[in-house]
Amino acid sequence: MLKLEVTRRSGIAGQYSLSATTGGETYTFVGSVYGGPVVMIINDGPQTFVHNPGRFGAFGEDWVRKFLA
Repeated sequence: MLKLEVTRRSGIAGQYSLSATTGGETYTFVGSVYGGPVVMIINDGPQTFVHNPGRFGAFGEDWVRKFLA
C-alpha cells in the first residue's frame, strides 16, 4: 500500500475531505460519512466524480492510498 500523509478536513452535514500530495500533484477527495458519491479535485482544478468508489473499500485514509496506488 502506498505510504502517504493524508489530511482530513471536516465539512458540514457529514461531508469531509481527504487530501494527499504525490508526484507534485495534490489530490483532494470529498465524500460523506453517509456514503454516496466521491468527488476528486486535482490541484484546485475542476471536480470529477470517481466512478464506482466502492471498489477501493470504505471511504477514508486507506481508500485514498488504494486509489492513488
